[in-house]
Amino acid sequence: MFKNEPEEEVDPMIFATSSSQETKQSSQEWYVDVKGAVKQGGMYRITQGMRLMDAIELAGGFTTEADQNQINFSKLLADQEIIYVPKIGEELPTIHETDSNKTTASETEKININTADVNELQQLSGIGEKRAADIVKYREENGSFRAVEDLTKVSGIGEKTLENLKDSITI
Repeated sequence: MFKNEPEEEVDPMIFATSSSQETKQSSQEWYVDVKGAVKQGGMYRITQGMRLMDAIELAGGFTTEADQNQINFSKLLADQEIIYVPKIGEELPTIHETDSNKTTASETEKININTADVNELQQLSGIGEKRAADIVKYREENGSFRAVEDLTKVSGIGEKTLENLKDSITI
């Protein structure tokens, strides 16, 4: 079960002037799990482009015990992300995520194709500015990659390129 804020009334004129791409992007639903020193921890439905502070607000805000100094309010959220708000005096713990999101020590140096920006993606062998922008555009239009192999769905990236990148990327 997930929690969500009440539906807001939408001005129809806003949609009349929106492009179809903007409407598609704003309708992309993701879920985040908010834990720790928040008033109502739980799983929340978010949309692409929301920031960490938006998720905190969905969870009812911080408790009086929350250490807000350890939180990057402006961080962009990703699907299936765990957000942990530590209490004052508590160090931000390492969250052990589900199998689909586990990170091993060998993956820590890999570039996450679901969260990397254009500059980070260009660090990959064979990925230039245009291809990096294509990866980000694909992600924005279609949501997160479910598997590393999905990278071949990006125009200009074939099996050979994927084979060269496999040891350098993760999801």
